[in-house]
Amino acid sequence: MSKNMWTVAVAVASLIALGGCGGGEDGAAPAAPETPPVVATSSAAAPEPAVEPSFSEQDRAAYLTALAEIDEGLVANEDRAVRRAEETCADIAAGEITGTALADRVVERLSGGNATIDRAQAEQAIELMKKHICK
Repeated sequence: MSKNMWTVAVAVASLIALGGCGGGEDGAAPAAPETPPVVATSSAAAPEPAVEPSFSEQDRAAYLTALAEIDEGLVANEDRAVRRAEETCADIAAGEITGTALADRVVERLSGGNATIDRAQAEQAIELMKKHICK
C-alpha cells in the first residue's frame, strides 16, 4: 500500500470511529450518558447477628457431660458439639428427617475426628439433644 493510500485509509477509519461522537441535529455536543450511582460494597460479608441459644448454660453443661458418657471424643471440641446439636435440633424442628434417617444423619454429623459412633449411640445423643438443647 502506498503512503498516500495508507493516509487515506487512516483518515477514513478515524472519521468512521468519530462518526458517533458528533453533535446532535443542532450541532450541540451530545449529553453524557447517565451513570448509575456508585454503591459502596465490601468484599467481606456482614457478620450474622448472634442468636441467643434456647438453652441455659446448665443445659449445655449437662448435655456435654452426658454426651461424653457416650464417647469422650464427642466433646473434644465443646463448641462444635453444641453447634452440631443445634443443627440436629433444626432438623428435628423441620420434621423432614425422622427415625433412622435422623439417626443416620447424626452418625455422620458426630462421627469423625475424635469419635466414631453407631446408630444406637446416635439415638442416645438425639435424646440428649432433645432434653437439653432443643427447646
